[in-house]
Amino acid sequence: MKLFLPLGLALALATAQPLAAQKPKVLFDASHAQMAGNADWVIDADKFDLGPGNDGRMTPGRRNEANPQRVPTPAAAGITANTPETYWQGGLSAWAVELVKRGFEVETLPNNGQFTYGNRRNAQDLTNYKVLIICEPNIAFTDEERRAIIAFVDAGGGLFLIGDHDKSDRNNDGCDSPCVFNALLAANPFGIKFNLDNIKETSSAFAQAPFSNGPYGRADRLKFSNGATMSLSGAAKAVVTRQDNPGQAMCAYSTYGKGRVVALGDSSPADDGTGDPNDRLYPGWTEVRSHAILIMNATLWLAGQ
Repeated sequence: MKLFLPLGLALALATAQPLAAQKPKVLFDASHAQMAGNADWVIDADKFDLGPGNDGRMTPGRRNEANPQRVPTPAAAGITANTPETYWQGGLSAWAVELVKRGFEVETLPNNGQFTYGNRRNAQDLTNYKVLIICEPNIAFTDEERRAIIAFVDAGGGLFLIGDHDKSDRNNDGCDSPCVFNALLAANPFGIKFNLDNIKETSSAFAQAPFSNGPYGRADRLKFSNGATMSLSGAAKAVVTRQDNPGQAMCAYSTYGKGRVVALGDSSPADDGTGDPNDRLYPGWTEVRSHAILIMNATLWLAGQ
């Protein structure tokens, strides 16, 4: 005896099944000169032929900086529980490989990419992603990009902002990552402002936060090799502050609309020490055990897990 379902229910089930199998997608930005100078804030690159032009934008043929492609290679399908982070070549490859192990799909917004929200002509429109990670951008966002990023968070996306210390302009266009982020956050939507300072400090001043203790364990130390603190207001709260100055946040989180935001004031904790062979990178990811714990817990929180 065959069982026939009502047409509406049958269509709903047919649609739900492939959606249930989809992996949440994380997008790493590499379209704002994240590879300029002695930095490699990318998850993987097969070519090394970029360099900053007179306007600071990364241009092919100018130098030997990483030129990451949209999809890292080899394929993510080859990653197992024992795969090392050197499976991909990028300063953020440890983060990306760990996300794949956790069941995520990862992509890069390449050098010529642009942030949009609700633009079906853009194959990498932000509506396709659950989490957006922007690590130390050196080129200011356009007005369209600012609107797209805010709309992405408002609609339920997770945004991870990682800055660096004051006067860390790597592409010589006059604006470093605190400058770029403060322009993005000019209307103060998340209650986070990057201070124009430069600190070296290891802090254990952790607050009770949604991700200070999570699936990867409890984070209890954060080292700034050279980083900027943040001033907070509104919905923003500190995760880690300076040891003797609770008014200066080193890591913070906020909510906006249906979405979530995490901000970290130094890029060093995310650096896995491997990547562009033309750069001198540092193993911040493993230097302090808590770094990977904090960053992975935060990413899962941004994804709603």
